[in-house]
Parts: sequence; C-alpha cells; structure tokens
Amino acid sequence: MTNTSSQQQLLCSLFKKFIEDCKSGRRPTLAGKKISKGAITQYEIVHRLLLEYESIQLAPLRITILNSKSSRLIQTEKNYWKRFFKNFTNWLYQKKYNDIYVAAIIKTIRTFFNYLIKDKCLNIGTFHLQFRIPNHNLIPIVLEPNQLKHLITNIEFHKSLSLKLRRTKDIFVFGCTVGLRYSDLMSLRKTNIQETEEMVYLILNTSKTGSTVKIPLPKYAIEIIKKYRNKTGKFLLPRLSNTNINLNIKELIEKAGWTYSLPKIRYRQGKSITVKTKEGKDFRFCDHITAHTMRRTAITTLLLLGVDENIVRTISGHAPGSKEFYKYVALVQNHLNKQVINAYEKMVL
Repeated sequence: MTNTSSQQQLLCSLFKKFIEDCKSGRRPTLAGKKISKGAITQYEIVHRLLLEYESIQLAPLRITILNSKSSRLIQTEKNYWKRFFKNFTNWLYQKKYNDIYVAAIIKTIRTFFNYLIKDKCLNIGTFHLQFRIPNHNLIPIVLEPNQLKHLITNIEFHKSLSLKLRRTKDIFVFGCTVGLRYSDLMSLRKTNIQETEEMVYLILNTSKTGSTVKIPLPKYAIEIIKKYRNKTGKFLLPRLSNTNINLNIKELIEKAGWTYSLPKIRYRQGKSITVKTKEGKDFRFCDHITAHTMRRTAITTLLLLGVDENIVRTISGHAPGSKEFYKYVALVQNHLNKQVINAYEKMVL
C-alpha cells in the first residue's frame, strides 16, 4: 500500500483492497454471506469513477490517519472532504447522472469509509457522514391486480404467444406471486419445494438478507412448476439471463396491450427531468417493466388484498423498518385513496 506521507494513504489503493476483501469473503454481509456479484460490480464502477476523477483533478485522493487529536488537523480534514463531496458530485452531475444514481455512488463511498473504520480499524474520522444527496422516493411501477389476473387466467392470450413468450409469462407470473429478487428466483431448485397434505410451500434463504422464507403457493403457481418439472434439471424454473428476461417481459407486456403513455421522471439536483427513449419518444407502460417488477407487483398485490404488513415483509425478506418496504405501503395507500374518492364521487352522481 502506497503512503503519500507517514499519516496518509491513497484512497484508490484502499478502495481496491476493499473490493478484494468483498470478492474473497473477508468482508461478508451482515448475514455472514459473500457480497453479491451485483454489489461488487457497483463497487468496481465507483472505483473507476474515482480514478477518472483523480485523472481530471491531476491529483490523487488521500485519506489521513488521525493519530493526532489536533483540532486544526481535524478541521483541515473536514474541509478537505467537504470540498471533495462538492466537486465530485458536481462532476457526476456534469456527466448527466441523476440524483438516484449519484446517491448510489455516494452510498458506496460511505460504505467504503465504514469498512475502513470498522473492518480495518483506521482512525479516519467520520467526515463521510456529511455526504448527503437528495434521494427522491419514486413510486414503484407495478401491475394492477386485474392485469396480473389477465396473465394468469386468459387462456386465449396464452395461446397467442410464441413459445419464448409463454415461458417468459410463466416465469413472470411465478415471480409476481412469490416476490423474490430475480437472482433468488433463478436459483430456485426442486429441493426448495415442500409438500404437505394441505399445502405446497416454497422454502429458501434469500441471498441478500439470509432470512428463511416459507411461501405457500397457489394452484396456478404449482401448475407452472409441474409444467417444467422434466425440462429444467435441478432447477425449478427455466433459467434466463437478466438481459433476456427484461427484453422478453417488455415484449410480453406490449403483446398484452398495455402500451399507454407513462412518462419516465428522474431528478437531477432536485429538479425533475422527463427521460425519453433512445428514439426520443415518451416511455410507455410496457417500457418500464423489468424483472424487478415481479417483486414489486407481488408485494403490492398482497398488501392490496389485505395481507398483514408483517406477513408480507416476512415473505419479501425486508428488514423491520425498511424504507424500501414502506414505498410499497405508500403506493398501496395512494391506490386505496383513489378508490375511496371514486366511491364518494359515484355516490353524488
């Protein structure tokens, strides 16, 4: 590891070691599991951005080890990281990144600083806690219960699809039922199924939280499993890459006729921006649908059907008090509010 002085170390060298420790398992998740490949990919992207930023600034970023309790040194470091945050985020915004993406980058940098403090026991101060980005809670886009019902029950629609889209629809419907992350969904094996006289269950440990989930399966989900029983080897469902499932799902939803305009809104430095497609057109509902929509739809559907929040959170694997989970609660409340208003308006017609 390179020292710029007896009290300083190069940030990007330390960040590289951080990534190596994540890859090797020396820095595990809170559940004791290895960091996911997706998270490591995000760390590597941030590392490349920091290196690019250094090359533009013509100076390496450094971290000072605070062996001295000098108030002057502490103030110097506070000012250093305050300037870094301002200049670095301004540079990211010049690259046309939106608030959500910039917030994800800053969150990763804060995670790295926490690693230095907690895992490496370096006394570097807590200046990273001042790194804060406005993170707008965008409303998740999900299928309405009647849309999910259409995919489950409409036999004519199913017959009209190609074999590729029939398979995609089965995966999508199953995902919209069990609410797992796509990586967990594709990792399901036949051994994850438990059958009793009364019920068929899906049992697994989720990759992110490490929590055990036991999900009762409805009849239509069981039929999907049976359809692929002799076609998928040890796995429960046909396996598609994240890229292929996303392309197929968009095509599936377009075939279903859900192509109404739905603008894509993002925020940059707190200001709303309407994002267009590569062709310069407005986004449609089908353009928004991805593999993650399955999880979002499952959670909101269960909440809309009146399932207790604690039970839904257990199925989804969200921790108690999860901010992400309460996005879904807020979405459902908005939906219920509209229904109540519509009911009152009908009453006075």
